[in-house]
Amino acid sequence: MNICRFVSARIFVLLVAAFQLAAVAAESPWQRVVVIGASASAGFVLSEPFGGTNTDRCRLNRYLDAAITVPHSPVESLASPLLFMNPEAFAPVQIAAAKNEQPTLVVGLDFLFWFCYGDAASDAERAQRFEGGLKLLEQISCPLVVGDIPDASFATNTGIIRIGQVPGETARLAANKRLQAWAAGHPQVTVMPLAAFMRNTIANRAIAMRGQKMPAGQTRSLLQGDQLHPNPRGAAVLALGVMDALTEKQPKFTASSIQWNLDEVIRRGSQSVD
Repeated sequence: MNICRFVSARIFVLLVAAFQLAAVAAESPWQRVVVIGASASAGFVLSEPFGGTNTDRCRLNRYLDAAITVPHSPVESLASPLLFMNPEAFAPVQIAAAKNEQPTLVVGLDFLFWFCYGDAASDAERAQRFEGGLKLLEQISCPLVVGDIPDASFATNTGIIRIGQVPGETARLAANKRLQAWAAGHPQVTVMPLAAFMRNTIANRAIAMRGQKMPAGQTRSLLQGDQLHPNPRGAAVLALGVMDALTEKQPKFTASSIQWNLDEVIRRGSQSVD
């Protein structure tokens, strides 16, 4: 009888261990989401250069968090508006910090922006800097969403960015072509069409995703007056754009895990606390 009890106890322990291992193996892909990038991800409001309540409401992680309906840890943001000052110095710090979080998903919507934009003596210099940004992203082994490079030349009219910092069309298109080729060689990477979002908002054209449509004449209001940074509603639309691209490309990130109603995402995001 004692032998039977001993064997039963051993079997029970082994079963518990097996269930624990299965739980780890079946960890949700949404469990630890980390945001890296620059000011559009970090949140930026010109009247609050050092941050504030309005800036906080523009943080992308708020709305990513609000969009994910399955259990997950709070979406963490490592994005910083200071990335524009020296991406070669600040971006590696973000990458290292992100890796330390052992993320199941990294979102770098505008991570590459200042690897193409910024002061440069030539298109060749921009291309070389862009390669450096891609090389940094290669350190991320988990699924990664990265935005392509938009045309932000219209923002020079507001003074938020200087003409000399804006790449020409040739350099910008070359960067996006290179990004698509790089992503094709990295199956864990999803490219979110940030360029299309910016193009449509500036032109005030309709934006559609997952059966929802923001009609023409209403999309320019997704950007702040500087014509570069999203306001809270714009950040929520970008969050759903990230989810749309991700769930389309990566099967394990299911669309059924997402709240697609924009107004509900805005409501939940506005109530979240970092």
